[in-house]
Amino acid sequence: MTTSPLKQYASQLAAKYQDKLDERKDVLLSISLNDKAQQELMKDFKSRSDFLNSINWITVKNQKDKKIFGALKGTTTGRKQDGRNRSIVEYGDIYQLQEIDSGVQIDWRLIDELEVIQDNFSENFTRLTEQQFILDMLQMDWHGESEATNTQAEDLSDVVKGWLAQLKDQNPANVISGGKSAGKITLFSEQADYKNLDELATALRNKFPTQYQERNDLVLFVGADLVAKANANIQGAFNYSENNGINNLYLSNYFGGMPAIIPPQFPRKCAVVTTLKNLSIYTQKGSCHRSIYNNEETMDYISAYLRQECYIVENLNLMAAIEYKNVILGDEENGK
Repeated sequence: MTTSPLKQYASQLAAKYQDKLDERKDVLLSISLNDKAQQELMKDFKSRSDFLNSINWITVKNQKDKKIFGALKGTTTGRKQDGRNRSIVEYGDIYQLQEIDSGVQIDWRLIDELEVIQDNFSENFTRLTEQQFILDMLQMDWHGESEATNTQAEDLSDVVKGWLAQLKDQNPANVISGGKSAGKITLFSEQADYKNLDELATALRNKFPTQYQERNDLVLFVGADLVAKANANIQGAFNYSENNGINNLYLSNYFGGMPAIIPPQFPRKCAVVTTLKNLSIYTQKGSCHRSIYNNEETMDYISAYLRQECYIVENLNLMAAIEYKNVILGDEENGK
């Protein structure tokens, strides 16, 4: 008897995560990932997204605890007449993991169609499932604003607090929310608050304490609408053919002396200056569950990924952003 491509796919996943197919009726895969399997899943996801691979994505032990990478209080070097010079690593900020449940329902008829194309079944099924799980992670990191018991927002803003929301809540001084007019940031005109991306990038970097302003690992994250208006050039045609929405787009231009990136799922009118390693995803060790099962009532298969997870800005003094909801581009200001 020939094994169906879907069952083969589930078997491959089970082998990857050092488990076996589920023997229950209608359940192909139901695995609580051990430490090694969880690391394998994270490695697999990071291999598909250069953005995920560039930031910190780490496992943590506790549901609630202090940040892993504390922010240094000032610099570390100096001299004291009556003792040793020390800088304090501040671990005061708390992280709180949230249950995050990603699941895709795929109609039996679509599964049948995918199985006809047997050579590419694994690739196509992954595109419909795990590719979307990654896209959702990248959506929540920038757009997450709250943590609802029953989520409803199509933009995933009510699943978990993302990096921008944390900055606004915990270090609002580093968020530019207005210019000459309160609650309004005008860009890219002669009378604008910031006439070009150089001015905007410099203003964001100047929000940092002095010791951070000359770091050479600072990056400008910039939204697609700002890039289009600034006529910036995107490097590498491969980005368009291989991106699938989960990789960075790199700009050939430097702004404010910093390299510029359009991260995946980044708000179109936003701009942020920070380092890639200042951004983290924490996933609880032993919390990940991966499943694929059949639902007779709805006549579909469900592929699901459940875990405890949160997003963290490690050093809130090393990140600055504009309130993108307040941005008005030059032609918009003139009513064009």
